[in-house]
Amino acid sequence: MILNKKIYYIALYVIILSLSCTEEQPFVPEDLPGSIVGIVKPLGIDAQINLLQGKLLQSAKADSATGYFEILSITAGVYNLEIVANNYGRLILNQVIVYPNKATATPEIYLKPLPEQIIYINPADNTKNVPLTFPVEIEFSFQMNQSSVENNFTIQPSVSGYFEWNNSAVQNKMIFHPSDQYATNQSYTIKLNRNAKTIYGDTLFFSVESNFTTEDVKIVSTIPEDNATYISPQSEIFISFNSKMDRESVENKIVMSPSTKGDFRWLDSKKVSFKPSEFLASNTEYEVLILPGLKDVYDSFFMDGKSFIFKTEPLKVVSNYPANGATYISTSSPIVLTFNTYMNQAATENSFSISPNIEGWDFQWSDLTRFQFMGTSKLQANTQYTVTIDSSCADYWNNKVLAEFSFAFLTGE
Repeated sequence: MILNKKIYYIALYVIILSLSCTEEQPFVPEDLPGSIVGIVKPLGIDAQINLLQGKLLQSAKADSATGYFEILSITAGVYNLEIVANNYGRLILNQVIVYPNKATATPEIYLKPLPEQIIYINPADNTKNVPLTFPVEIEFSFQMNQSSVENNFTIQPSVSGYFEWNNSAVQNKMIFHPSDQYATNQSYTIKLNRNAKTIYGDTLFFSVESNFTTEDVKIVSTIPEDNATYISPQSEIFISFNSKMDRESVENKIVMSPSTKGDFRWLDSKKVSFKPSEFLASNTEYEVLILPGLKDVYDSFFMDGKSFIFKTEPLKVVSNYPANGATYISTSSPIVLTFNTYMNQAATENSFSISPNIEGWDFQWSDLTRFQFMGTSKLQANTQYTVTIDSSCADYWNNKVLAEFSFAFLTGE
C-alpha cells in the first residue's frame, strides 16, 4: 500500500512538471495558497528542503525511497528553495514562482556528494547571479589544518583574495574573500583538492568542486531615487553600479530630459556623478535615461537600459537678511535674498516690495540666485520694515513661487 502511494506521488509529479513546462501562467494575486513539489536525488540521503523569502518560512523532508517532496499552503509569490543533506552539500533554486491554487514543480534536483569532513560549500553548486564580492565559505565537520586547506583551494578563473577562519567549539569554517571583485556574468569553479588535511593528518576521501555564475552588470542605486520629489535644483545626480565600469561608455549613455548639460565626476570605479552646468528649473520633472549598451571593464554590457524620474522642489527663498523678527538692525544694512535656482530678474524685482518704502534704493545681483537691495540713503531708525515677494516672482524658466513670501525686521536707534 505504501509503495503504491509513492508511485502515485511520482506519477503526479511527472504530470505537474509536464503541465508547468508547457504553459507559463501569469501571476494573479489571490488568497488561495499554492504548493511546490519536486524530486531530490540521489535517493536515500534524507534531504531537507527549506522555503525562503528573506527568512525561513517552511521546511520539508524528501522521501528517502522516492526523493519526492511537497511544500503545501504557500501564499502566491516568488520564493527561494534551499536543498541540503548531510555530506551532500546544498543547492539553491532562486525565483521559484508559486501561483494561486496550483502546484509548481521544480526541475529534478541532484545534490553532489561531499567528503565526511565537509558540511557545505557556499555558493552552492550551480548557483546563479552571485554578487561580485560574495565570499566563498566551506564549513568542515572536523578541525582542519589551515595551511593545508588554503594550499589545496583554488578558484578558476583565478581570483586574488585572502582567507579568514572561524574556528570554535561548534564551527570550523574557512572563508575566502576576493580582494577586488569577480568578473560579471562569469562562470567560476571552486575546487578543494583531496590532499587538504584535518589536524589529525587525515585527507579528504575525494576532491570536491562547486560551480557558480556571477551576476550581470546592474545599477545598484541612484540619487535621487526613482519618483523622488522636492529635490533641490542645485543637486547632483549619482549612479552606482555593481561592477567597475568603462567610464567612456557610461558617460556616452547617460542623458537627461529636459536636455541638461553638465560634467561627469567619478567618485570611484563604480560610482559616477553628473553635475549640471546650471541649476535645474524649479517645480519641474526630470528624467535620467541610462541607455542600453554601456559596459564594465570586463566587457559585459548593460543591455536593458534604465530610467528614473524626479521632481525638483518649488521655487522658494532659501535665505534672507535680515532674518524674520530680527531687531536692532543697522540703518545702513542692505536687504539680501537668495533663491534655490536661477531667477527671472525682471519678474523677481517687480514682485519685490518694502514697507515703508525706501527712496533711491535698487537691486544689485551677485548672480542669478542672489540679490541685494541697497542704496546711499539710510533706513529710518527704530522702525519696523516688512519685505514681501509676491506670487508673480518667477525663476529663469518662468515657474512661479507657490505663495507670497514676507519677513519683517526692526532697525536700531
